[in-house]
Amino acid sequence: MIYGYIRVSSDKQTTENQHFEIVNYSKAKELPIGEWIEETISATKKLSDRKFGGLLEKMQKGTL
Repeated sequence: MIYGYIRVSSDKQTTENQHFEIVNYSKAKELPIGEWIEETISATKKLSDRKFGGLLEKMQKGTL
């Protein structure tokens, strides 16, 4: 499974430009995004408090 991950720091920011760029890249590389994960949280928060931490736990070394 290929995940698209988008994070912004505040609710005053949008994820639109990140989503657009990831979609363009994934199409160019023929890597279909199977699931999107978006969150609004500071990058200084612990991984365990962020969806990104959960995503890292799901991933397995050597797989796409």
